[in-house]
Amino acid sequence: MPLAGINVADILFSQENQKMGQVVYLGLCLLGCLILNPLVEGAANRTQSARAHCPPGAIFYRKYCYQYFSSSLSWDEAEVSCQKRHGSQLASILSAREANFVFHYLQNQGSSDVWIGLSLQNIWEWSDGSDLSQPLWDGKRINTSTYAGECVSLTPSGSRKWIQRSCTAALPFLCKYKGTYYA
Repeated sequence: MPLAGINVADILFSQENQKMGQVVYLGLCLLGCLILNPLVEGAANRTQSARAHCPPGAIFYRKYCYQYFSSSLSWDEAEVSCQKRHGSQLASILSAREANFVFHYLQNQGSSDVWIGLSLQNIWEWSDGSDLSQPLWDGKRINTSTYAGECVSLTPSGSRKWIQRSCTAALPFLCKYKGTYYA
């Protein structure tokens, strides 16, 4: 029933539509955050979020900075070089998602075979102490019939695989370390 030319049902319907619009708007904003968050986390230093910092040339992904070095060193020399830079180590790759991220980063760097932090001294282990899971992120099992002094390199092009080889081979390398955060 209209009151002074105003229909109460129209007012209630309008208020419900306004509330529904606000809920939909908020939901779309949250959805946008979920979609864009991985892009922000994996962005290069020049476009990354202000919440994390990696040095120029490095890239941020899930709390860590990854930095590719094109100079060819033995695995041991590469590990020492990483330790001198931000207390990092050769990169451990602990999941298929992380492997995919690393592959894309290395492909953008134009690299071929790259040292990562997996080596056989007495047992297969990551240089940063992370747990080694079998099978590895590429679905293969590591060859346990090799001799100490074997290390693993990553081939980011084409087949995206890891290769067991002598640790004395000289290759470019990938370091990984915790990113610094801003409040």
